[in-house]
Amino acid sequence: MKYLAVLCLAGTLLSGACVNHQPKVSSSDSLPGTDSTPTNHFFPVADYIETEILNVDSTPVALVRYRTSNNQTDSAFISPPEFNSLALQFLPPEIRDGGLEKNFTESSFADKTTGSMTFSYTPIDKNNPIQRLDVQTAQGRRAQEVKNIYMEIHRTTGDSAVLQKMLWTSKRNFQIVALTQVKGGGGQTLQVKVVWDKGEEDEY
Repeated sequence: MKYLAVLCLAGTLLSGACVNHQPKVSSSDSLPGTDSTPTNHFFPVADYIETEILNVDSTPVALVRYRTSNNQTDSAFISPPEFNSLALQFLPPEIRDGGLEKNFTESSFADKTTGSMTFSYTPIDKNNPIQRLDVQTAQGRRAQEVKNIYMEIHRTTGDSAVLQKMLWTSKRNFQIVALTQVKGGGGQTLQVKVVWDKGEEDEY
């Protein structure tokens, strides 16, 4: 697992509209276009999430899981191993070990009004399970900071099709909504949210 010492995000990447491109410059610790070394490296999504997981593992925080099914929600404290098992769903093999650069194209949009930026990754192969991947940043005190990472993953198992809509909110929580459709049958929705920031618990 690759450790990132710093995830410092520069705020001078884009000036306006949405642009499709292969970034010319980048570093493993920053958003595309913030380093002088030529490369085709995208934002290190997998490394960033790995670092978030490591931070939670190394910090004595309460981990609360909310589970919603059939319009009923239950909550429980969970252990770090259970947290890791759920969080690792945000690290599918398609984006690890250089998979993001090989299998996706990037588009980016800067909102001058809010100061936010969105980096969207679209699969080159339409059969790629990851159908959507967005990284949204917001203006921090000194530079752009990652606000959230959103993924849509579609997989087929036997006669069931599962669409996962997953949102990772930096330093606060993550949630996974799984929509399961059985061929010739009905559908089921399961939502799981895990919170480790105390200020977020009352917002659920």
